[in-house]
Amino acid sequence: MRNMRVEDGRIVSLGFEPISKTKPPTQRTATVLHASAVVVWEWLNEHGRWRPYSPAVSHHIEAVIRSDPRGGSVVLGQVDNRLSPYILDLQSMHQFRQDTGKKTRAERWEWLLLLWGC
Repeated sequence: MRNMRVEDGRIVSLGFEPISKTKPPTQRTATVLHASAVVVWEWLNEHGRWRPYSPAVSHHIEAVIRSDPRGGSVVLGQVDNRLSPYILDLQSMHQFRQDTGKKTRAERWEWLLLLWGC
């Protein structure tokens, strides 16, 4: 789930066509009409799969980082009650579950979205 977009407040995956090895790409002059970045935070689940936090949680994590660029920790339950036992440690990039002591990795991805025109 590495290629994503946000749709109606949900993160959904995008499909991409592979580039043909037998046909060279056509050359066209294109201009970037609009560029924006989307930040997605993910955690590694017990099955070894990366799972994205909700857009609201990712936004909250980014706000905490902007307020204190040195890092620290983020209480995820402040945004989503279902995540109340979890704290994200920005220095170690781990999510900790306070009631069990279990920890798992977390990652930040920044996707650049471009709108092209010809």
